[in-house]
Amino acid sequence: MDRRTQTLMELPAVRRRLAGYASFAAGAALAEALEPSPDPHVVATLRAETEEALVLAENGVSGPGGAHDVRPHVAAAVRGQALGVGELEAVLATVRVGGDVRRAVLAHDDDAPVLAARLEAIDPAVLDALGRTLDAALDGRGGLRDDASPELAASRRHVAAARAAAADTLRGLMSRLRTHLQETFTTERGGRPVLAVKASSRGAVPGIVHGMSSTGQTLFVEPYELLESSNRLREAEARENAEVERILGELTALVGAEAAELEYLVEALAEHDLALARGELSHAWRGCHVEDSDAVDLVRARHPLLDPATAVPVDLRLAGVRALVISGPNTGGKTVSLKTLGLMAMLSQCGLRVPADEARLPVFDRILADIGDEQSIELSLSTFSGHVRRLVDILGQAGPRTLVLLDEVAGGTDPEEGGPLARAVIEALVARGALVLVTTHLSALKGWAASADGVRNASVGIDPATLRPLYTLSVGEPGASHALDIARELGLPGDVIDAARAALAPQRREADDLVKSAGEARAAAQRELRLAGEERMRAERANQEAEEHRRELTRRLERQREQAQAERERAREEAREELRGLTRELDALRREISAARKAEAARVRVHRRADEAGGAAERAREVTRDRRLGDASRAQERVADQMAALRGAEDRGPVAVGDVVSDPDMGFRGTVVAIEGATAEVQGERLRLKVPVARLVTDARATRARAKAAAEPPRAVAVERRPDLASPDEIDVRGTRADEARAAARRAVDDAAATGRTRLRIIHGKGTGALRAAVRDELARHPLVVAAEEAPLNEGGDGATYAVLDEEARRPPDAPEPGSL
Repeated sequence: MDRRTQTLMELPAVRRRLAGYASFAAGAALAEALEPSPDPHVVATLRAETEEALVLAENGVSGPGGAHDVRPHVAAAVRGQALGVGELEAVLATVRVGGDVRRAVLAHDDDAPVLAARLEAIDPAVLDALGRTLDAALDGRGGLRDDASPELAASRRHVAAARAAAADTLRGLMSRLRTHLQETFTTERGGRPVLAVKASSRGAVPGIVHGMSSTGQTLFVEPYELLESSNRLREAEARENAEVERILGELTALVGAEAAELEYLVEALAEHDLALARGELSHAWRGCHVEDSDAVDLVRARHPLLDPATAVPVDLRLAGVRALVISGPNTGGKTVSLKTLGLMAMLSQCGLRVPADEARLPVFDRILADIGDEQSIELSLSTFSGHVRRLVDILGQAGPRTLVLLDEVAGGTDPEEGGPLARAVIEALVARGALVLVTTHLSALKGWAASADGVRNASVGIDPATLRPLYTLSVGEPGASHALDIARELGLPGDVIDAARAALAPQRREADDLVKSAGEARAAAQRELRLAGEERMRAERANQEAEEHRRELTRRLERQREQAQAERERAREEAREELRGLTRELDALRREISAARKAEAARVRVHRRADEAGGAAERAREVTRDRRLGDASRAQERVADQMAALRGAEDRGPVAVGDVVSDPDMGFRGTVVAIEGATAEVQGERLRLKVPVARLVTDARATRARAKAAAEPPRAVAVERRPDLASPDEIDVRGTRADEARAAARRAVDDAAATGRTRLRIIHGKGTGALRAAVRDELARHPLVVAAEEAPLNEGGDGATYAVLDEEARRPPDAPEPGSL
């Protein structure tokens, strides 16, 4: 790719910015040397790497930070040059970072297959082995570990002992010779410990003089007594240094042996680092992915080196266009438009996303540009001559996949000749298959572009009221230069401007006026479009607010539904818990009934035997008495009657409704209220049971007595009214057993009748219905209750019953009417 064009498009500035995103030196070096590729396959790979880098960044995968470009160290190791501890630590850090990056990227190989393939080629076994060896020898503080070798550990122990012995000797000398010392501290001269001895005491401190102070008052003496200790320390340090050099030599040989793997590691990490840097820079300028296309199509493209807050996006939609002629006033943004397209194409072919909303670009073989002043005094070139030489180069290189950018084509010469020359150059480039963008002020070139096939005009915007540039680009119409109007605004006298305008050819004035009118109309249309856009944005915001309100209402409704569902679930659980409690109570009641039945059966059997024994004894006594009285016939009749009664008591014949019967097996006694087939329903004192007819024994005597009592006329029931008593108008029997509820209802009715109440509410709850049945059965049996009514829904409904008392039955026959004296 043409280096001069890269400089004109300011690609080096982008490369420097890209290098700032690199994690280590090798990656930064690749960024600085990045070149746009003309190979579509390479470009596709670079773009894929950038997209994968963005995905890895979203997943939190970091780059090779902490790695070093150790290739110079590796090359030195290969040459046999021993590496220092710092260089070996750089190799160790790079090996560790390489292993970490490789593992992290391979864990996301589905999201980053291209980047993973490069790092997968690194041999982890080599990295692990080399890393373990270096880590076992280096202490991480710029030195070797004591246990790097047994010899090094022994040498350092000897050094420590020799240093301690020398220090003890030195402290002893300082204590003994302190009156002869100028200073109380020790120092070194030539790496040897010395004492600061007074010059006047030189004879008192025998030893080697290593120096003198500038005043001559102090001598730096190494006492003879210290000389041997210092020598032993130096020898121990020499042995230590020799062992350190030996270990470093071995480690250097290991690095040299893995030179190929280490060089590939650095190169792979550098390429990976560059891909991550491209992703970060693309994200920083909000770039979009570039799609391959045969035509340029950029939507809201922004020059990446301009301030994002002030840069005006431009649209370059050039489908079917082979040459674009851009015109308009100076400083209006014509050259920036050329550079924006050229730089976008280079960035895309470097694998970067481009700062635009949408981007479709071809892959160009060459990007050639002629922008700026080519004047050269040294080469005796005028501005026009410089441009012509550059055009010669461009025409010589242009081909079917070439982008050509020409600023002020054929400028700097007579417009009468410059216009045809510019047209000829453009036609020649289009004939070679190149895509050409040019800027111009030449009216002839604008006119030709309006009618030529594949060539279109474009103009940069200007505010017609203030003549200030808008930095917008409109494809499809030429732009006026507004040179005279701008000159007037800059202060050129009006008569001069008028004279210049009058000197213009009529056709030129008409053309300029037409272009000016078209520009004003376009500006007005753009204002209307902008206002419409603002109105549309307000409407969209209102719609968004309404939609957000609707979503909020939906969320509230959903929360209320969830709360209602939770309440229902809680109520269900409470009902289940209540049912479980009632079931437990029912089970306990059943157990109590079963125990009571067994006890009753035992009691009946005992009483029966006692009654039979007592009856037999009584009969014997009566017979004896009758015989004694001589009334044998009457005794015989009584015995016969009693035997018949016994036979009747044991009669298991047909059982009828109304009979008093007993079940000897269960110890249960009651009155038959219904018979269905072989089963009779028997009402006892507290329970109503269904019993097989075959098990029942009829009590004839009790049956006759019941029938006789039923035949007698009923006696009126009178209740003495006791106004002095107080009774509640309702009772609550929930949570009690059935027999307890019956007793409570019976007492409450009696109290209500005694105090003159006519209605009593009994709250029994819904539950299983057992309490409701017991209460209503008791009310049906009570002589003072004329009706049992279910309570209204607002007073409990099926969970409560009203007992209606008989007004007449509550008063004695001779009692006065209510309210009378």
